[in-house]
Amino acid sequence: MKPNKKIRSGFLLAALGMVYGDIATSPLYVMKFIVMESGGAPAVSEALVLGSLSLILWSLLLLATVKGVALLLRADNRGEGGLFALYALVRDRGRWLLVPAALGGAALLADSVLTPALTLTAAVEGSRSLSAGSFTGPGTRGAVILVLLLLSALFLFQGLGSRRTGRFLGPVMLVWLLFIGAAGAAQLSGGGAAVLRAFDPRLGVRFLFSAGNPMGFALLGLVFLSVTGTEILYANLDFGGRKAITRAWPFVLLCLCLSYLGQGAWLIGRLGDPAWIGNAADPFFQMLPFSLRIPALLLALAAAWTASQTVINGSFTLVSEAIRLNLLPPLEIRYPSDSIRQEYIPSVNLLMWLFSCAAVAVFRSGQRMASVYGLTIAVAMLTTSVMLFVHLRGKRPGAWPLHGLVAVFGALELCYLAASLEKLLTGGVVTLLLTLLLLAAMLAWDRGEEIESRFGARLPLRGYLPQLKELSSDADFVKLADNLVYIDRGRDTETVDQAILYSILDRGPKRAQAYWFVTVNTVSDPYRQEYRVETFDTDYVFRIRLDLGYKCSRPLTRYLRDVFLDMEKQGLVPISRKSYCISEESALGTFHYCILRRRASGAEEFTTLELWAVRMRNLLQELAGLRTEWYTEEDTNVEVERIPMSLAEESPQERLQRLFGAPEPFDPSDEEE
Repeated sequence: MKPNKKIRSGFLLAALGMVYGDIATSPLYVMKFIVMESGGAPAVSEALVLGSLSLILWSLLLLATVKGVALLLRADNRGEGGLFALYALVRDRGRWLLVPAALGGAALLADSVLTPALTLTAAVEGSRSLSAGSFTGPGTRGAVILVLLLLSALFLFQGLGSRRTGRFLGPVMLVWLLFIGAAGAAQLSGGGAAVLRAFDPRLGVRFLFSAGNPMGFALLGLVFLSVTGTEILYANLDFGGRKAITRAWPFVLLCLCLSYLGQGAWLIGRLGDPAWIGNAADPFFQMLPFSLRIPALLLALAAAWTASQTVINGSFTLVSEAIRLNLLPPLEIRYPSDSIRQEYIPSVNLLMWLFSCAAVAVFRSGQRMASVYGLTIAVAMLTTSVMLFVHLRGKRPGAWPLHGLVAVFGALELCYLAASLEKLLTGGVVTLLLTLLLLAAMLAWDRGEEIESRFGARLPLRGYLPQLKELSSDADFVKLADNLVYIDRGRDTETVDQAILYSILDRGPKRAQAYWFVTVNTVSDPYRQEYRVETFDTDYVFRIRLDLGYKCSRPLTRYLRDVFLDMEKQGLVPISRKSYCISEESALGTFHYCILRRRASGAEEFTTLELWAVRMRNLLQELAGLRTEWYTEEDTNVEVERIPMSLAEESPQERLQRLFGAPEPFDPSDEEE
């Protein structure tokens, strides 16, 4: 059943922190990096400030407000958002949509490992505003060590769950937004109202293509950093619900605009000041009174922590949805929080920590990380626009103006992507390679399953009922378990995979009181829980199809026991129950799960790409291990059995031929060289 989406007391602030953390911390570094990449304080001009501000403000208005809040949040799947939630809505409209979905998911994950490193580094580097020789200034050993310690603590606390960590994230984000909005407004009230001209979009467009723009088209690559939190906002839709997020956005947008405008007003006010021109420009911290800089630094660190938490939770959600949509191997997923549903994936947490720490150690400063960050997020936003366009075409086929608007967003994102290509020369190739590696893994996992299905013949289960019945009562074989369970791929309840019968009969025999053949079918409705069953008028063979939403997270053992109890109440399962037990459920007997994994034997005919997909899938299976939380019951045993990809018999010409008569004497001249 879908969780209650009403806004409850105590959770609203937590939702604010978990949704807006990433986009709300962009004022920490966007204007700073634009000034530094343009040549530092000596290169600052009124045209640079107003042009950059105009591009930032209109990016927030168009991509974050119109596309992100007004359109994307309405493309929810029963209250669930995110790139894979959108893919679940449109995947039936074309097999090709797998490519943009996988590419977008891979791109988001690749850049997500940089977000905590960049945000925390930008906050730590704010200490430079306290003194020119700060121990934690940009690129110093002190800054690197402090950021590494903060990152290690951040990822270490992920196992606690959002119920515990979310208690302070919301209040921190509220105070942060109020602070940056008030600081920016103070600069405007002090005579900087002229900067409001930046709301004229012509200023941004003219400056972008003018000779006075020292960065050229690459300026858009840094401007884009102001809206990189839009995709995470959509991915964390389930924390607050569409109405709560939409109502909070005007406040968030106002604070962001005030902060950017205040920084711009402060920069314009410093033009021609020799004392300032000789210093590094960090407008966010330098525009504050000196007495407020230490509190601002501490608040910035807390906000950066919140932003990192937002991104990490979004990554966990993204990976868990990819697993349930069968785009990634089944990794272990934990649920440390009861009140707020939040996944925790230990392997993903470990990899993100390692990559984030490596980024800090290699790039050492926020400016160098900014020259890498954002490239693949632009790819992710573009793929989201593609799927949003397909979704709107199917849901509202006659709304051509709306379709055209989404196409315009796609064109804008192409411009941001083109402007970010320069980052390939400064280290962006690392995130691109990581994106391609994750994309290859998703496509190989999906393609590998198709290949396995092609070699897996389907057999009519009714034809093997007599053998299964005889085996079930054959005392010559030790009973493996009361219930032997196999996971099948086919949706047809009348047939079963040949490999399963091969495992029971040829490789066994595996004796059990009852044989269960279960298909887990992932459906687009995130919270659907239904099942179909075929008993073949027996009490020892059950062919079940579970239709589960991609957000359903209960252990498989619990679903099957619910099915069993439900069938027993209907009189469909006259299996004798255990006489000695302490609960009704334990009377069902023991369960033994047999997980089949196919391996190529060498006799199959594969193309080069198919062979690569099969080997990649096998490698991913070994690396992922067994998803243990699906089999949590104490009386449950799990066995992984490896079988050949193809079980077809060899053709006569491929078999070894017997020759009759005495062996001929060995002649060395017959031996091949």
